[in-house]
Amino acid sequence: MKKIGITGTIAAGKTSVSILLKRRGFSVFNSDQYARMATNSNNPCFAKIVEAFGEEIIGCDGDIDRKKLADAVFHDEEKRQILNGIVHPYVREGLLKFFERHAESPVVFAEVPLLFEAGWQELFDMSLVITCDEETAIARMMEDRGYTEEEARARYQSQLDPQKQISMADKVIYNNSTLSDLDHEINLFVRDLRKEIRNGNQSL
Repeated sequence: MKKIGITGTIAAGKTSVSILLKRRGFSVFNSDQYARMATNSNNPCFAKIVEAFGEEIIGCDGDIDRKKLADAVFHDEEKRQILNGIVHPYVREGLLKFFERHAESPVVFAEVPLLFEAGWQELFDMSLVITCDEETAIARMMEDRGYTEEEARARYQSQLDPQKQISMADKVIYNNSTLSDLDHEINLFVRDLRKEIRNGNQSL
């Protein structure tokens, strides 16, 4: 089984890539979705997060208010590391179970925005970085997420340097244009991937 990690810069289209891959029949693990589960009141991570950040982060529905939690850690690296120390092991366990469930598949994908920051490269055979230029990312965050320009730039600048991500990648897809163009890039990527798998005597 070939394990491919999808990562890259903020607002570059990682989730769009995951959707396009799913449409082509591939299995894709979503680490953000798994991390969101950690904020539910019935999750084993819930009590640890509340203990670390206080009951004021609990929302009206009894679950953790993810916006309040994000605001609490955004400008505080120590708190961010505390949160990652609680959530990352839970997500990693889910990822490993995903690999086990799909052990017979020739290739699987996992969308992991913090793949390099978490040091999870060793879990994958290939890293696929999705990136775009800064102004495109800022515009997307303002349009799609309702951020002000200041908020968008702060989030863009808080991530791992995009050039460093590119330098660490096995494969890079630049997504500065339309969804149709991205779909074409995924077609080319999957075509090459199928050739590689066939050469390894596995059907895909």
